[in-house]
Amino acid sequence: MVLIVPWYQSMGNLRNKAYRALRWSERYTKTDMLYLARGGFWMTTSSVVVSSLSFLLAISFAHFLTKETYGEYKFVLAIAGILGTFALTGLGSAVMRSVGRGFEGTLHYAFWTNIRWSALSFLGALVLSIYYFAHGNSSLGLAILVVGSFSPFLSSTNLYSAYLTAKKDFRRHAIYFDIIGNLVPYTALFATMLLTDSPLWLILVYFSSNTLIGIILYKRTVKIYQPGPTVDTESLGYSKHLSLMNILSGLANNIDQILVFHYIGAAELAIYNFATAIPDQTKGPLKGLNKLIFPKFVVREDHEIRTGMRNKFLWLLVLSIVLVLAYILAAPYIFSIFFPKYMGSVLYSQIFSISFLSIPFSPANVYLAAKKKVKEQYMVYSLTSIVQIIAVFFGIFFWGLLGLIVARVITRIFSGLINATLYKYSLGKEDD
Repeated sequence: MVLIVPWYQSMGNLRNKAYRALRWSERYTKTDMLYLARGGFWMTTSSVVVSSLSFLLAISFAHFLTKETYGEYKFVLAIAGILGTFALTGLGSAVMRSVGRGFEGTLHYAFWTNIRWSALSFLGALVLSIYYFAHGNSSLGLAILVVGSFSPFLSSTNLYSAYLTAKKDFRRHAIYFDIIGNLVPYTALFATMLLTDSPLWLILVYFSSNTLIGIILYKRTVKIYQPGPTVDTESLGYSKHLSLMNILSGLANNIDQILVFHYIGAAELAIYNFATAIPDQTKGPLKGLNKLIFPKFVVREDHEIRTGMRNKFLWLLVLSIVLVLAYILAAPYIFSIFFPKYMGSVLYSQIFSISFLSIPFSPANVYLAAKKKVKEQYMVYSLTSIVQIIAVFFGIFFWGLLGLIVARVITRIFSGLINATLYKYSLGKEDD
């Protein structure tokens, strides 16, 4: 006689086996695997969706826009990145840390604080806009004015992402911030490309759609959680330190786009961005992993963190090596099928994938942020930014795009090593 097990009983048995397997694996990973699996499911799902949307958008850019138009669009986004560093860019980390410790009112306070500080970004955009108008480039002048007008509201509303991370609500974070927050502007950009290839319209649609959906999702988050009035002013002071660090790093992370656009050309900037686009998509899952780790590191003691760090490094090192080899083999096929117009980007992209080797050091960076290691973070941001600016400048000046790609790889690995070194230094001080 054959016994038929009800489906719900089978599912229960499967869940129990999965639970036991995750708990068993913790003796090797030295990590809360159950927590990682629960949060990781939503992070993985959202990363797959966002990566797919980004990939489809990249295909659209390659198909509908000329290299010159796409290069100008990326140049304006780089300008936006630099201007944005003059706001309180460290507020996200401060909100995560404060809300994680029960100070939920920090979200509202941080929102309005960011609006006030963003006046610096707007003034910078206004001055730069006037410069381009005075030199006869009204398209860039208007585009930068759009950036300055929307950026304060966009960066402020996006603080709900930090709030949801601190609440460990990874499901809503994945659905709201990652999926809906990208689907709406990406769809709007695609519709715009069907009608026009004007960089000005692309910038206007990008910033207006991002800001609108940000406002809606911020209000939705507040309505669900109804944050209390308690504010952690200490962490907001800490955010100013982080923001100061981000000024130099913001310049370093965008100076490559500015230099390529002005000294090599808009078309070459497009080639460079397609070379780095797919490897840069690893930032999505990596940020998801960091968001899972951050709330745990905030409340854990140093000796608990130290216990699992070596295992995290080894597992991430294996993953990064596999990613490098797989991408080098796959890149020619990816570009020939999806981006045939950009086959000139293949070699650059393969070389840039070596920067995956910096992934194993990411938990060390999370530790420094979660434990408010201000001096150490200043050192990381300052040294990395200075090395990147110098390497990028000389790389472009002597070897063009190839030199720029090599400079980016060196900087990422250097940053990882600095994070690891200062993590060990911090733990050593705690032991003394």
